Amino acid sequence: MSSSAIPVRLNLLLLLLALRLWLVELVAVPLAVAWFHPAYGLLLVAAVLLIPLRWQLLHEAVHGLLLPSVRYNRLAGRLLGISLGIPFDVWRQAHHLHHRYSRSAACRVEVYEPGEEAGWQRRLYLWLRLCGAAYLMALAGSLLLLFCPALGRWRWLAGRAPLLPLLQRRVWRSPQRHCARLDALLAWLLPGLSLLIYGAHDWMLWLALLARALLISLTDHVCFAGQPLGDARRAANLALPRWLGLCLLNSHLRGVHHLWPQLCWQALPQRFVSARLEWDGRFSQAICLRQWRATPATGLPVIPRRKAGTGIMPADSITPS
Repeated sequence: MSSSAIPVRLNLLLLLLALRLWLVELVAVPLAVAWFHPAYGLLLVAAVLLIPLRWQLLHEAVHGLLLPSVRYNRLAGRLLGISLGIPFDVWRQAHHLHHRYSRSAACRVEVYEPGEEAGWQRRLYLWLRLCGAAYLMALAGSLLLLFCPALGRWRWLAGRAPLLPLLQRRVWRSPQRHCARLDALLAWLLPGLSLLIYGAHDWMLWLALLARALLISLTDHVCFAGQPLGDARRAANLALPRWLGLCLLNSHLRGVHHLWPQLCWQALPQRFVSARLEWDGRFSQAICLRQWRATPATGLPVIPRRKAGTGIMPADSITPS
């Protein structure tokens, strides 16, 4: 993608807004609460409501689409990752695997195999994920990947997260591993220091962090729930008011993004129109209803490998290599 296609000025403004909200969250609010009045804690509401925007900025950086310079794009991604608690280089590797294995047996959150798993078990797992556990697992997983060399040999964990051994090998072979470790330490150290500044009002930051976990977990899977199996490029395009879609950097057009991952967020609506794609439902309905349903694998259509194109990883070929 040419650098001219990236909305550089707008992305820079959004990046500065995201980093300012981070400083408000960790520094400005606790100082204002300590020196002036606890009511200044309400400023955290703005920081929390814009968490999805900050998360999507990180997503743009992961794809190299936030800034045209590779160096500055990675620097921006690292800062965003630290501010959101997840090392950029780990999340980039994990996200690239997601694009390759999505809707395969290794990456289908709401789907279970009848006879191998009870429906209520998958529902419980799904509900916990949507209520914040997806983000919390990403936090814990990034630390384990970076600091626990034996993680990939834990059979119990590898059986429930088939991509984990492959992800760990990628992370440990990466020349950016030491930078990722530093980012992970900063991502935990800075909020810890901020809690000391909050003092007796530390519950405010805890609530903000829990709200972050909830918002990211709720919106992360919404465009994949109920989609056909077998095609890693398949995701939903969900209808949203234009202004709200812009606030989410058009992440409701995840189907367009998975077909053309080289497009920046601003180009997605135009491609949706030019490709004559159709809506797969309303965003509000998907986030409140559809994604909460556990589905047996036999209840979803399967796209044959020959029709799925690149990115397809059948269930029998997910063994990490």
